[in-house]
Amino acid sequence: KLQRWLPLRQSYLNELIRCDGRQNLMADERCWDCGACVGSYRCSDCFGGGICCQSCIVASHKRHPFHRVEVWTGEFFDKISLQKLGLHLQLGHDGRSCAAPSPSHKHFIVMDVSGFHLVNVNFCGCGLGGLPFIQLLRAKLFPASWERPRTAFTFDALATFHELTLQGKMNAYDFYRTILRKTDNSKPPTTFRYNEFAFVVRLWRHLMMLKRGGRGHAPGGADATGLGELAVVCPACPQPGRNLPDGWENTHEDKRWLYALSIAVDANFRLKSKERGLKDIELAPGWAYFVEEEAYQGVVQQFANTDTETNTCRSHHNAILAANLRNTKNYKTSGAGATVCGRHSVVMSVVDLQNGEKYVSTCFYFMDYTVLSALRKTQVRDLLISYDIACQWSKNLLARIPRYPASLRLDTRNINIRTAVPKFHLPAHGASCQSKFSLNFLPKVGRTYGEGVESEWAHINGTAPSSKEMAPAVRHETLNDHWSGWNWTKILGFGVYFLRKLAEAVEWYKRSKNNLDSLSSTVPVETIIRWEAMITAWLADTNEPDPYAEPAIEMTLNDVRLEFAREDAEEAAHGQISVHALTKRSFLVVGLEIEEKQRTFEITSKARAARTSALAANAQQSRNVLHRQITQWRHVQDIYMSSVAAHRSQGLVPRQEVLDEMTGSSAIDIDDKGNRIEPDRIPLLLPSSVPHIASRELLIMESRLRYAQADDALATIRRLRRIVTGLRAFKTLNVSGSGNKPNTRVHTLFQRFHLKINQAVKRYRVGRMALLAIRETLPALDPRKKWEARFQYLHDNDVRGPDRDEVLEPSEGRVAPSWIWLVQDANINEDGSLAEFGESVRVEWAKAKARTERWKEEIELLCEEMRRVLAFLDWRALQWHEKKGVHDSASTALRSGLDAYAAKQATIFSCLSTHFAEKWVHRLRAMDSPPNWALQF
Repeated sequence: KLQRWLPLRQSYLNELIRCDGRQNLMADERCWDCGACVGSYRCSDCFGGGICCQSCIVASHKRHPFHRVEVWTGEFFDKISLQKLGLHLQLGHDGRSCAAPSPSHKHFIVMDVSGFHLVNVNFCGCGLGGLPFIQLLRAKLFPASWERPRTAFTFDALATFHELTLQGKMNAYDFYRTILRKTDNSKPPTTFRYNEFAFVVRLWRHLMMLKRGGRGHAPGGADATGLGELAVVCPACPQPGRNLPDGWENTHEDKRWLYALSIAVDANFRLKSKERGLKDIELAPGWAYFVEEEAYQGVVQQFANTDTETNTCRSHHNAILAANLRNTKNYKTSGAGATVCGRHSVVMSVVDLQNGEKYVSTCFYFMDYTVLSALRKTQVRDLLISYDIACQWSKNLLARIPRYPASLRLDTRNINIRTAVPKFHLPAHGASCQSKFSLNFLPKVGRTYGEGVESEWAHINGTAPSSKEMAPAVRHETLNDHWSGWNWTKILGFGVYFLRKLAEAVEWYKRSKNNLDSLSSTVPVETIIRWEAMITAWLADTNEPDPYAEPAIEMTLNDVRLEFAREDAEEAAHGQISVHALTKRSFLVVGLEIEEKQRTFEITSKARAARTSALAANAQQSRNVLHRQITQWRHVQDIYMSSVAAHRSQGLVPRQEVLDEMTGSSAIDIDDKGNRIEPDRIPLLLPSSVPHIASRELLIMESRLRYAQADDALATIRRLRRIVTGLRAFKTLNVSGSGNKPNTRVHTLFQRFHLKINQAVKRYRVGRMALLAIRETLPALDPRKKWEARFQYLHDNDVRGPDRDEVLEPSEGRVAPSWIWLVQDANINEDGSLAEFGESVRVEWAKAKARTERWKEEIELLCEEMRRVLAFLDWRALQWHEKKGVHDSASTALRSGLDAYAAKQATIFSCLSTHFAEKWVHRLRAMDSPPNWALQF
């Protein structure tokens, strides 16, 4: 397209330049309106660009006082104000003349989207127009002062900024500077009205929220606004009396879950607030999303320095929360905690996370407060709460609730509370959380994923650079305004959103059911019955065996060590005395321990290269200690492996590939000139390294240790990868862009865990190579090569997961999990078949069954949510319709405005309901089992 435009480039440029001249006016310089006078003026905003005389240009702009006018100087068109040309703006009589006009300040300035304008304003002095600020407001000019106004802002300018800031996160200063540049960018500005603009924007936001919240129609007016009454609520969530059917509370247990409320909770450490000592009042304290500050601070101080529960999960989220809550210089708050509806991401309640050491242990109470505030008026009977650290936060939640003020206490006797960890964060948790807190396995939740709050953080984080500089009250009002805009935008998108989600759910339910049927067809019926009973028992009591848990490793390295110790004790009891204080088994155990120390020393010495003499001295001392341990161990080795001394003295070494696996380096060599080798590079020559000279007994013993070592290493890699996955997600969502210190802390954690992963990888490779070497000498130990099938070669790119690798797996549809997460079940019969359908098959079948059930539930839940949306919008339209004609005490003009706005709002909600129904009902009726309510349309 650009290539075709290039030949026209000069023509476009010529036309742009032509607009600066008199264009077609050279032959006829008469005024286009009167035709009698010479025309010297033109308007940049009027269509056509005709030239006029002074009197005509003024007359034609009585209804357009903020257009930009230019005058021909004889050489070019220069800017000139309508004020200089004699235009007067009469207020108080809808533009008509006044019997007693009262001139305003001679430098009265109006800011419009077209720029700043000096205007001759005449107030009404005859008494019919009201006070000056009232006259300005009725002319759709918002005064910067209500006493002696000298500055005003057009409603259009305020509305334009409002939309820009909601959509693009533009701050007031940038918009103000843009208008200044648009006014005249050829010289330094002479108009300074930023403080007035910021003040008026704050009032405009507040008044728009009151207006849309119906407070202008309320009997008590704005002052009677209650907590949360200005919030834009989610029409798809269950709200008794608004969108639930009569008698919903008596619904049978099988269908009651459809009326459950799902909420998601999370903290955001980017929404900080600086401590600048600014004092201000909040215009809408607790009326929207941020809780009422005074009551909240009372609870915060009550629980300061209160210890929360000890973290028993391996997710490391608590450590990160504590790191971000610790005192940051010059900050009043360290972020925000929010509650949103768990399925549609509509914001419900927000609190500030307090900054300082004394609040580190009380972070649970911050999140409690936002949850209880969001549920202040709820009447639902079932509640699902998803939170990154729900496994810890939910432990004593019911015990903490009675400690809060009575207005916040949830009636836990009549509400069933379930908690879960969002799907994206769950892989970073420990094994004990994977099934218990999984939304994939929790029944009656559909395909709720719990991560919707993160999309809201991505939206609101654009305000962080400007909001952190604001006074606390202004910050609350600004963020409240953005959340109202976000919520309304989400609602407007429900038409397409629910249609797309329903089509997806129907398709994937069919696929998952086919997959489950195919898998079930290969399993005996009695086995499926047993598995179903296992699932039912676990759902009733999670202390029962977990049907979704991956098979545990058969025996850990510590288990083998314990067996060795018992066997040594049994031999001693039978009079079999070892030739050395260190038995054969202990000799091998100590050898593996020294090997691990060599590995640790090699990795840490590379990561922490000595930069000072003190560090170098410490490193050398560690080498000396390791060397002494190796020397002492070799004395025992000479007893149990007498031939190894000859190999050692002759400088004979094992095969190079074995050494490469054991050390992770291909540069290993034995110096035949007698030069000293660093202790971490000394080959230990364990039996698997020299199997041809080791006894059968030692090889069998080492094989048991190596098998457990390889299994242990894989388990460690999987655990550490879960942690790294969680850290990466947490950093992306909460830490990136928040400053050097938080990023440095998380980077340090990354380094620490990557070092541990590398060490576990080398440990696995050593164990695997040792097993294969032993099998070559003693093939009877592994006749069916189970070892090699279970312990595959570990490439560097195999160390990934549990989530998608953005480099190797660019999309979710191309995810190929690493084999480390699919370790083959060791429960294999001699004929190679699984013994009674092993654990791995049971796990896969249970997960396939859960997937099918969740997709089926999702279809039902989406149909119910669609019904609730239409019911709520109809209720809302009726509510606005009932506000008409009820203000008899108001003036005729005000009553007209109240009725017109109520009718307008009622129509908006009614039309929205009709629009959604037209999109949905046709698709719902085409379903195999359409919902009954859809058939009524």
